[in-house]
Amino acid sequence: MSNEELLRSANLILTDPETKREGITLAAILLFGKDNSIMSVLPQHKTDAIFRVENKDRYDDRDVVITNLIDSYDRLIEFGQKHLNDLFVLDGIVNVNARDRILREIVSNTLAHRDFSSGFPAKMIIDDEKITVENSNLAHGMGALDLQKFEPFPKNPTISKVFREIGLADELGSGMRNTYKYTQLYSGQNPLFEEGDIFRTIIPLKKIATQKVGGDNVAQDVAQGVVHDKIALAEFIKEKVRSNDRVTRKAIADEAGVSVKTIERAIKEIDNLNYVGSGNNGHWELDE
Repeated sequence: MSNEELLRSANLILTDPETKREGITLAAILLFGKDNSIMSVLPQHKTDAIFRVENKDRYDDRDVVITNLIDSYDRLIEFGQKHLNDLFVLDGIVNVNARDRILREIVSNTLAHRDFSSGFPAKMIIDDEKITVENSNLAHGMGALDLQKFEPFPKNPTISKVFREIGLADELGSGMRNTYKYTQLYSGQNPLFEEGDIFRTIIPLKKIATQKVGGDNVAQDVAQGVVHDKIALAEFIKEKVRSNDRVTRKAIADEAGVSVKTIERAIKEIDNLNYVGSGNNGHWELDE
């Protein structure tokens, strides 16, 4: 199909019932428009992505996203991947990328179901304890949503349909279930969804999710998601040993947010790390 045929098939070109004139819809501009076109019809449109771990008063990194929804999706996903480590996560016996699954759901949700007429600036804030996503909302209830009782309601059905057709979202209601599943795998806790004039999603995080481990190069690579999770965990262990050569496996596991068995498996793969002595009387030796 041509561009015009695609827009018509998605109900993004409609006829005004009063003037009988035909034209593209606001949803079409938001989805595919150029930045200056979007700003001319909806100047309040933006999503503020903030990473706040070291500098709690301001931020460590920020990206103000004011482009169309398709490009906004890519920008927000990349921002999350840059600052969240890809932890080793098993779904049964299969290793899954829970981080990217969570980002896909929360980013598509905030972009597709936002009340674009509001002047409230949408935000995605990552700190060392949680991801918080806030956007204006046409509420159909108030308070925390219950996964078992939740009845999904399409806020922007045309935008949601396009997101589903191009693979950025799934069927209505599945996003909340997927977010629960992968947040439990990624952090061991449940997400929180709060309905109101401001829709708020909170994803709890383990400390290791945002911790930059090892040297500067390794830390940068981990933040960008290009180092395998086993390497990240090994560097995390060595960093703990450098600061305390009597640190216990359990203490490392607790801080990393993984099991002691996971730490023990990782230690066996670190050739230059040995425990000298036995029990509480021993200590770690790292040959560097």
